[in-house]
Amino acid sequence: MGPHRPCNDMLPQAENLLRTIAGEETGWVPRQELFFNNPRIVQRVLGRPPVGDFREELDFACEIGWGSVRATSWGARIGARNETASDGTSHYAGGSAIEMSDLDQLRGPDLDLLASTYAERASLVRGEGLLVHLFMLHCFHSAATGLGMERLCLMVYDQPELLAEYMRRVEAINREALAAVLSTGIVPDIAIFDADCSFKTAMMVSPAAYRELIFEPTAATARMLHDAAIIMLMHTDGRINEVYPVWLEMGVAGAHGVEAQANDLAEVKARFGNRMTLFGNFDPVILATERPRAIRALAREMVETGRSGGRYVAAVNTIVGDHVPVENYLAMIEGVDEAARA
Repeated sequence: MGPHRPCNDMLPQAENLLRTIAGEETGWVPRQELFFNNPRIVQRVLGRPPVGDFREELDFACEIGWGSVRATSWGARIGARNETASDGTSHYAGGSAIEMSDLDQLRGPDLDLLASTYAERASLVRGEGLLVHLFMLHCFHSAATGLGMERLCLMVYDQPELLAEYMRRVEAINREALAAVLSTGIVPDIAIFDADCSFKTAMMVSPAAYRELIFEPTAATARMLHDAAIIMLMHTDGRINEVYPVWLEMGVAGAHGVEAQANDLAEVKARFGNRMTLFGNFDPVILATERPRAIRALAREMVETGRSGGRYVAAVNTIVGDHVPVENYLAMIEGVDEAARA
């Protein structure tokens, strides 16, 4: 970390998270969700009706015991189709075919608005003694959802130049947005790539094709992060045994997910846990459907598996959605905390 963030300014949960990501064995497993959308849990924890503003997000993070808060996010993508369901909600409905000329439609965020919003929120987060993180959509996830998974797989062989150029342009946009963030003078502590690239049994494309597509453009973004002393994390669902080696080459400090339905936490920890910090891996289906007593026991077991040697952060392996019962999530927290301190 750079000099902008002295440890004595942090809340204990923030310092513990930072030290854990850095590889220290602190004797205290942090809790940190990266994907969360459950107003009922917010209301229970804060004791007031949710309003959905940033001040509420910050208050909730402090109260629930997280060490970091998202100050901004962005993503560049073309081709994705949405359809309206019978209940009036909009849902992702697949990707679309594109040509090289269509890539000019790729647009990043409004950089002035991004910088001003980030600066305001990051200042508030720092003022509370927490770490600042941001999210960006990784080039592979952008292509997989913008073009559609089947089309992307075909393009690996039929239109490799077009696919590679898509990846390059998305990461160039990510770097422009990062530059706008850095121009504020408030350097984020953590940058997270939303980088889904794997199914439950294997990667979406071959490991060789994945590396060829993403390595050069992502490494350029990674260098920008490293030069600014920003911690680099990546998220994917699915099977990770062939994903993490590529990410480690680019200097990733940690990975979020370790999806329980696709990976054995003990095996992943044994293979990668001395080189990167693992975030996960509580199953969101179990979280939504099991009884609190069972959830508490499973959370305790998860932490007992993950904490050996440090470099482990307890989390749900995807999103804590609004379908999760309040009592179930609170039971998970209780189970984590029971096993969190060595």
